[in-house]
Amino acid sequence: MTRSSKSIRVALGMILLAAFVSAASAVPDSQTMDGIEVRFFATGKKVIPSMTAIGDWRIVDVKLPDLVLTNRGKTAVTLGGVEIIGKVAAASAISIQLSGKDLLETIRATAHLLNGNRPPILSLQMSYGDVVIPEGFLSENGVLGAGQSMVIPLSKASYLHYVGHSTLDALDAVLTLKEEGEGGRSKRLTLPIRLTPYEVKGKYIFPLRGNLHLAFLPLSYIHHRGSHSQEFAMDVVGAVQKVAASYLEISTPNPKKLADYGIWGADILAMGDGIVAVIGDKFPEVRMSNPAVFSAPGYTTTLLKELSGTIGFTNAVAGNYVVIDHGNGEFSVYCHMKEGSLRVNPGDKVKKSQVIGQVGNTGNSGAPHLHFQLMDSADFLTANGLPMMFENVPNSSIIAEFPVQTNNLSFSDNLFIAVP
Repeated sequence: MTRSSKSIRVALGMILLAAFVSAASAVPDSQTMDGIEVRFFATGKKVIPSMTAIGDWRIVDVKLPDLVLTNRGKTAVTLGGVEIIGKVAAASAISIQLSGKDLLETIRATAHLLNGNRPPILSLQMSYGDVVIPEGFLSENGVLGAGQSMVIPLSKASYLHYVGHSTLDALDAVLTLKEEGEGGRSKRLTLPIRLTPYEVKGKYIFPLRGNLHLAFLPLSYIHHRGSHSQEFAMDVVGAVQKVAASYLEISTPNPKKLADYGIWGADILAMGDGIVAVIGDKFPEVRMSNPAVFSAPGYTTTLLKELSGTIGFTNAVAGNYVVIDHGNGEFSVYCHMKEGSLRVNPGDKVKKSQVIGQVGNTGNSGAPHLHFQLMDSADFLTANGLPMMFENVPNSSIIAEFPVQTNNLSFSDNLFIAVP
């Protein structure tokens, strides 16, 4: 990617190949063999791939779904490993193996969390979706006794990244199991995983204007993609270019107040026409107004726990926020907004580019920025995240030498754009 003297241009347009939007064949979300059942941990989970075409090459990246394994038989079994197979026209095209210490440690950590002082269901939904937690004590060591269950958090263990000349159209999760005791049988239980290729429906604009820095983009597994509805979310900050040491700086040197950050107070625009579905406007920004305080380790976590009981979990985590129903099965959400800046209420009709509020520093925020995302319902915790593209940013190419087609911004954790 090159930076021109006029502006930085990134391919945000969406013109995916027909192969990317072919319908996936119907497959079950659970499978049972010899009394052993495997299912998705969350109901309504969609496995939506990030998909890009560069010339003749196809790049597919998949966040793996979390699974639950339940032993409904009478004989204990041990999980030997999980193989994820990516397929093209029913033939294996890529395979990853998950086994041994790393897989068991991920299983143990999740089971320990759920067996012990279990987090609130809302916190679990934010991470995993609309979970159905198995009854009883979950296995922490890879062995399933009769009637016992195990959560296999594949999204925390690995991901699938494929590069080739065809597009993946299906996945299989193959679990290797061994019955307990001498002469115990080994078996392979396969769960077909439905892929849901997605191309954004609405004609949206980018919700901020100016010289912008986009961070924690969809392929960043260490941030947004680790949370359910935030899989394709992004954060946006702005450089203070007149006084900053570089375009990476987001504030004046040694900021003392929120106004020292380049993006604080910037107008937030509705991405498209719609009706306001939900808002949260009770987060007191004064509690996040001193950079020396809110940047201290542990401060925000403690504050969110305090506020969750008074203003609600979502308003505490997302800060002051707005959700807009675009009438096409897509819902945009704008988070961390400035206290007192919201200009809309539930039920209000909004137009594309209408100012709905301002960038603030509320909620789970390390500095003033706009977090925004697209979802398939109005519920910030249980909705599936959807890829986004925008029509008001020049649709050049991410890599100048090749034509690029993509369904989301996926080439870097940091992109710089100038939005008119």
